[in-house]
Amino acid sequence: MLAHAARGWKADPGTTRISDVVVVKNAALLSWDIGANHGLMGLIRRYGRWWDALEYKHELDGWIDSASYPLALKCSLTAEPVPVAGTLLDDGLPRDLIDVALTHNTDLQKPKLAGAANVSSKGRIRPTIMIDRFCSRPVGGIEPGGGTLWQIPSYSSGYDITIVYGRNDARYATYARPLYARSPTEAEIIPYPTTLHFTSTAVLYFDLTIKSSAPVIFQPGTTIDIWFPFVLEDTLNYDLTIGFADAAIGPIYSKPFDNVLHYKLPGFTVRPGRTLMAEIDGNWP
Repeated sequence: MLAHAARGWKADPGTTRISDVVVVKNAALLSWDIGANHGLMGLIRRYGRWWDALEYKHELDGWIDSASYPLALKCSLTAEPVPVAGTLLDDGLPRDLIDVALTHNTDLQKPKLAGAANVSSKGRIRPTIMIDRFCSRPVGGIEPGGGTLWQIPSYSSGYDITIVYGRNDARYATYARPLYARSPTEAEIIPYPTTLHFTSTAVLYFDLTIKSSAPVIFQPGTTIDIWFPFVLEDTLNYDLTIGFADAAIGPIYSKPFDNVLHYKLPGFTVRPGRTLMAEIDGNWP
């Protein structure tokens, strides 16, 4: 699950180091190091899977903590450069996990400060303006020459979704509303571990609404990359279908690499007032 982040930092995923792993019932906390990058991950077990539900990591000039499904949504600057018991409880991790982690996780035992320039006399990180963008819900303007739409995982149920859209005929003041994504319910999600053949079972739903005064025609080549907050089974194919464009899109198939699914779309048209609704399902090859 950390391999995708490692490649984003231009690091060899094989050098990733996991330490201080604490597991209590259906929750876990661990520390990780990837090159010069350090962080913590909180996991919650739901529907037979371990979900990456809590992240503490250093971004630009400060630390942020972000929580997502199955925990309550949260994205904020932390009062300390690494978590302490109070902030972990506030993030939603169970107390019995935190009690054990306090004696086994060195980040909680000896909080590390992140450079004197960012630390006040009380030992707290000074919030900065630049980092605020990591906790915002961006509205993306649609440019005729193409561009990128992104949404931080804490607002998309923990899924990291990047859409690089192709050339189009968008007019002035055309924009995309913040992406909405949700995990499947227990009745919808693909069983794990997968022991029986099945027709098609979901692993993600997401919606995208483009606000415009006229239909927008996108040329072929739009790509969608999705990192999943739980481990995908690489023996399966994962098909993407998108409804409510002028014509249905898909199914388009992908296999996971670094727990990421990559899709390339044909040309499509989006009309004003219509929300594109996407579903990804796991299928046997």
